[in-house]
Amino acid sequence: MADPAYLVDDTVTCVVQVQGKVRDRLEVPADVDDDTLRELALASDKVVAALAGRGVRTVVVRAPRLVNVVPA
Repeated sequence: MADPAYLVDDTVTCVVQVQGKVRDRLEVPADVDDDTLRELALASDKVVAALAGRGVRTVVVRAPRLVNVVPA
């Protein structure tokens, strides 16, 4: 019999998009909240490089799987 504790994923892969293109993937806890996920995505070096100094208009967070950053 399988132990249910081992069937639950502790972490999931979150896709981070800038202008609709995948820029990074983050391994995050399955129970991460929207604010923490937003901070992690905006702190990513790849996202900062993709923004190239532009501001951020909107950040759409669908925890724990997706963050979409719309530059200004």
